[in-house]
Amino acid sequence: MSRAIAVITSSAAKRLQTLGPVAQQAVEELRRELEDSPRLGIRRGSVNGDGATVVYRTRLEPREDLSGLTVVYAYAPQPYPPAVAIITVTPDDVSSEPQT
Repeated sequence: MSRAIAVITSSAAKRLQTLGPVAQQAVEELRRELEDSPRLGIRRGSVNGDGATVVYRTRLEPREDLSGLTVVYAYAPQPYPPAVAIITVTPDDVSSEPQT
């Protein structure tokens, strides 16, 4: 399997800004991991029902300095090169988010 191009969408990046630098770093580490293993999450379905683009969910476990995060991403193996887009990031406890 060839390496995938993995990105964080602008909407997910905006959400990460509200969650702080520790969450940003954790999701960036996941993004790099998805370049080599784009199917590491739990398959949640396909886009347009054609099976070409698949939606996955994965979880970043809580750490001392970070609550757990659920990350949803889409994986498209075709056309070449394969691509991954992190589309949402949701913390375990939304009440702990900074208020703006």
